[in-house]
Amino acid sequence: MSKILVVEDDQDIRDLLVDPLSDLGYDVVEAADGESGFQYALEEHPEIILLDVIMPIMGGFEVPQKLKSNPSTSAALVILVSAKGQEQDFNTAMDAGAWNHIVKPWEQEDLEAKVMAAAGQAQKAA
Repeated sequence: MSKILVVEDDQDIRDLLVDPLSDLGYDVVEAADGESGFQYALEEHPEIILLDVIMPIMGGFEVPQKLKSNPSTSAALVILVSAKGQEQDFNTAMDAGAWNHIVKPWEQEDLEAKVMAAAGQAQKAA
């Protein structure tokens, strides 16, 4: 099963992402800010990264750009998690290197569907 990195500075929201994905059998790890999430991605090469947009140290639009520019992490599929749900915000996320976008608060089915689609794409690429 795919390795997923959840990068979210709010512990309660992080738990809402980590717990159900772990229950589905994914190998889920977590980081509390963009810098530690980026470092983890460099070391562990997760296939999927759920990334909050607004975080301390390194924000969610900066991290995907750094991941895509690094050959060892460029294949990771980034799903940005944001309270902003306007089409312009989605386009900004895609321009930053995100694979997809989830709007807070999300429906559990939406989260699972997007993660399953990313996992399927990651396995095809492997």
